[in-house]
Amino acid sequence: MIKRPAAKLAAIVLVVGGLALAPLLDDDGAAEEPHSSAIVVPPARFEIRRRDGELTLTGHTASATHEQDLLQVAASSYPDVVVSDRFEPLGIVPEHWTDTTVQLVYLLAESASADATLSQNNVVIRSVTVDELGWRNRLQAMKKVLPSDVSVLAKSLTVEASPNIRTICARAFESFESGPINFEESSASFRSSAYPRLDRIVALARTCNESKIAITGHTDASGDDTWNRRLSLKRAQVVAEYLVAGGVVQTRLAVVGAGSTAPIADNQTRYGRSLNRRIDIVLSSPTR
Repeated sequence: MIKRPAAKLAAIVLVVGGLALAPLLDDDGAAEEPHSSAIVVPPARFEIRRRDGELTLTGHTASATHEQDLLQVAASSYPDVVVSDRFEPLGIVPEHWTDTTVQLVYLLAESASADATLSQNNVVIRSVTVDELGWRNRLQAMKKVLPSDVSVLAKSLTVEASPNIRTICARAFESFESGPINFEESSASFRSSAYPRLDRIVALARTCNESKIAITGHTDASGDDTWNRRLSLKRAQVVAEYLVAGGVVQTRLAVVGAGSTAPIADNQTRYGRSLNRRIDIVLSSPTR
C-alpha cells in the first residue's frame, strides 16, 4: 500500500489587536509557520483634536454610515469650526465603538480646545472649557455607553469666560443657526435629530446667561387654522420645557405659536410639510 504525502492545510489567519497567530498543523499534527496570507488588523484607535477654529477626526471607523454620523454630529455641534477627517475604515471594532466616538465628538463641543484618544480599553481626554457643569454632564452621557472594562481618564481645566462676554455673545447670536428642529406629523414630539441642536442652544444660553430667547412654533397646512395655532404653540412650549430642564431660566423665554402662516417649503409635498413642522429660535442680547 502506497502512503500518500501529507496534504497541507491552507488557512487565512485573522489577527485582531495584536493577538498572536495560531500555528497551522499539517495532517501529521506538526506545527508549520503561519500562512503568508495572514491578515493583520491593527488595534482600533480614534483621535479628536480641537484647536483654533479647527476640528480634526482621525482613526478607525466601523462603516461609511459611522463616518456619516460623525460628520453630521460635528457639523451640528461645531457650526463655526472647520472640520477635517482622516478616517481609516476598519470594519472590525469593539461593539461600543460607534456610539462612543459619536458621543466623544459631541462632548468636546463643550470645550474651547481639547485632545481625546479612544482605544480598545481606555479613553483619554484633555480639555479647556468655560462651562464645567455642561462638560461634566456630557462626560457622564458618554460614560453611559462604555462597557465597564473601558477606563476613562478625563482632565479638564475650567477658565473664566472673557470679561467682554456681551460682545462675544452678540457676535455668536448673529451667526447662530440651530439647524431644523422638526416634529412628527400632528404631534408635539420632536424627532431625535433635534436633541443635539437643542443642546447647542442650551449650552450657548447658559454661557450667555443674560440673553433672551424667542421660540416660535410652526405647523404644515394640514388641519384648520385654530388647530394649527394650538399645535404650533404646544410645540414651542415643549422646546421651552427642554431648555428650562437644561438650566435656562423660564423668564428669559418668549413662546409663540404661528400655526401654518409662515411656511418655508411647499405644503403640497410630504417632504415640504415635514420641513414646515418646525421651531424657529432666535437669541438676542438684553436691550438694557
